[in-house]
Amino acid sequence: MKKYSTILLGFVSMLFTALPYSHAGAASSTLPVQASIEPGTTITHQNWQQYQQFMSEGMIELFEGKQFWHLPKDLRIEVEPSIPIPLPRRYLADTAKYSNRVKLVKTSSGGYVPANYVAGLPFPHPLEGDPELRGQRIFWDAYYRYQPRVQSAPGFSYTLDRFGNMTQTSEVREVASQLAFLSDDDYPYTILDGVPYYFARYEEQLAPEQGKYSAILDLTPSDPTELDELYEYVPTLRRSLRLSQAARCAPVFGSDYVIDDENGGPPGLPQLFQIDYLGDKQILALEHAAPKSFDSPATPTQLDEQYYYPGGAGIVPFPKPAMGKWELRDTYVLSLKRLPQFAKGYCYSERIMYVDKENFFGAGELDLYDAPGKLSKTQLVFLYPVPISASSGDVAELLTGPYTGLLVNFRNKHVTVVPYLRSCVDENCSASGYLDLTRYASPEGLMKIMQ
Repeated sequence: MKKYSTILLGFVSMLFTALPYSHAGAASSTLPVQASIEPGTTITHQNWQQYQQFMSEGMIELFEGKQFWHLPKDLRIEVEPSIPIPLPRRYLADTAKYSNRVKLVKTSSGGYVPANYVAGLPFPHPLEGDPELRGQRIFWDAYYRYQPRVQSAPGFSYTLDRFGNMTQTSEVREVASQLAFLSDDDYPYTILDGVPYYFARYEEQLAPEQGKYSAILDLTPSDPTELDELYEYVPTLRRSLRLSQAARCAPVFGSDYVIDDENGGPPGLPQLFQIDYLGDKQILALEHAAPKSFDSPATPTQLDEQYYYPGGAGIVPFPKPAMGKWELRDTYVLSLKRLPQFAKGYCYSERIMYVDKENFFGAGELDLYDAPGKLSKTQLVFLYPVPISASSGDVAELLTGPYTGLLVNFRNKHVTVVPYLRSCVDENCSASGYLDLTRYASPEGLMKIMQ
């Protein structure tokens, strides 16, 4: 792949990317628009419109409060200088070594997949090359962003209804296993026992008692043209069931999340999507949260009020300044829509991703639109980068935590909050057996749940 595009293409690209992304539904304001946010700024309900160009559409909706849900009136967002979150050095070395082999190939269904991918970023310069495929290149960088061989964390799910009732509805254990395209010093590029899968996501419900032992396993093939394998363990039947692809829109343990929301931003079966690059945008994010805020989920009816404004009727719970200061992150904005022949019956008409330019984390903020094109859900994620145990100074934003995910369901006037606590990574997970592929990364492992 050429390191530099032609002069003409570079000029066109410069003109295009100089324009910040703004959705058609963005709020208007008569207040002065800020070119940036000075460190030390505090954003409140009184001045937020000056900074709305640094927010996702969902966050703007929450400030406006036109769709029932709104942010706490005494909210304070304190802004600090951005702190780098670089990709791990081994991953960057693999990028330099292998990225020149990777090409996008059009599938028979009309989507695109990368060919000859080995490890690292498949497209380290995603805006170079065919302008029509910018979105695809950025997406696949996010899809293959760095993750360790294994990670696991305990998680909790809270639901908040329209009447202000907030309840802890489940406790889960998630185990995420990367089995191919690895960039970890202690592991080969491919875990042979894991062939032919790229990734395995295992989630088991631990509480309440009536849902205990229920589990979901999502196996993503190494070949991106192949369909994922979805399994569910049903404890009352004492057996696992192979799910159809329609189950991608099924709720996860009764929450507002569906199975296709569980991949850290990118949906499953990306080869079935039209993916467009919409522009660049600086996004306000809380990506260096206080580690102590992930020590426990707090009470069965509310998050820890030391770190969160409480939720209530029409009010979403939200981080207090004690949880951490916010920063501006440079992002690529992507639009994902199912190709017309695969769109019928799918969960969303459009998914807007804000992909971090530095580390390609794509789940920090998501906007999800329903069939008529109205904003249906929005996701905000608050987290901190985790040291990678086998490296020296490298960090990563993990799929399993520590983070708190906030998913606001505007259409159903419902909110799901999922605090995931501190994760184990790689060899730190071995004492709990999470490196065992036969238990946590295979359909056969589901049958061992109640043994």
